[in-house]
Amino acid sequence: MNRNYKTSSITESAMITGILVIIAYLSSFFSVIMFFYPTPAIILAKRKGLKYAALSLIASDLIVSMLLGVQTGLVFFILYTPFSMALSYAICRDKEANRTILYGTASYMISFVILIFLLDLIIGVNFIQQLQDIYSESLGMMKEMLNNYPAGLAGGRVEEMKKVIDEIDPLIISIMFPAMLIITSVIMSYINYLVASKFANRFKIKIKAHEGLGYFSFPKTFMVAMAVMLLISYLMGALKINVNAIQLNLFLIMLAAMYLQGIAVIKMYFIKRQLSKNLQNLMMGMVVVMSLFVFGGAMIVIALLGLVDLTVDLRKLNRTV
Repeated sequence: MNRNYKTSSITESAMITGILVIIAYLSSFFSVIMFFYPTPAIILAKRKGLKYAALSLIASDLIVSMLLGVQTGLVFFILYTPFSMALSYAICRDKEANRTILYGTASYMISFVILIFLLDLIIGVNFIQQLQDIYSESLGMMKEMLNNYPAGLAGGRVEEMKKVIDEIDPLIISIMFPAMLIITSVIMSYINYLVASKFANRFKIKIKAHEGLGYFSFPKTFMVAMAVMLLISYLMGALKINVNAIQLNLFLIMLAAMYLQGIAVIKMYFIKRQLSKNLQNLMMGMVVVMSLFVFGGAMIVIALLGLVDLTVDLRKLNRTV
């Protein structure tokens, strides 16, 4: 029986390795596919154990290095292998959903920072500089499109937009990078946990389902912690230390957190209205798109809604999920 179990485990590990390699290969054409790289490893870890998941990930990293180059293999080995193992470990230990997401977030952040330093040290690739160059090129393309815009169709708005573009400093990318990294890490962990929990039943395994966005809430101490860090930054500023980047990142983190809290309040409203899940998803998609890409002020309103909910518990959760 033990020999049969090992044989089936090795066979499944080989299959998962193949799937991981395919995902890595396809991600070279569609980078968004890379986000789902940890999911097969999570399923394997839950079914057969962490050892087989680790072997499958390492084998995949080696094959990817041979097929797509050492640099690509290094990215998957440093960034996605620890990330996958952190999520797999928490899920195999039956940790709560938010704690599992926290493990994955911490792992992704640490691995990303290590990857940046190694790319700069070994290959000479300055990741932050590359982001700034891409951002500068994007701004240049936007300005070129505005220059080719037919005169008189938009009045003075085109000139105003050009002035706004000229005032944007590409260095803002390096200043905002810590906040962007934190937000990206949370999103990555949440997506992989959600996808893994959706596929769990099909593979006859049990992964604790997240109760849903409508029941999500930050701890009430979150704003206290942010306020304390802001206070410390102001005290550092009084000592003639440049804290503008720190304060900007804290503001972005608080804005993103309260926006998420506000979205959770809106989601709960739709749930209490007993709307169908498809209609809820459609409405939530419209709210997110409109607030982020159409009406900029709506994002602030939603963030304020989240702040009120965190203060007085509008949803009457009386707990944090």
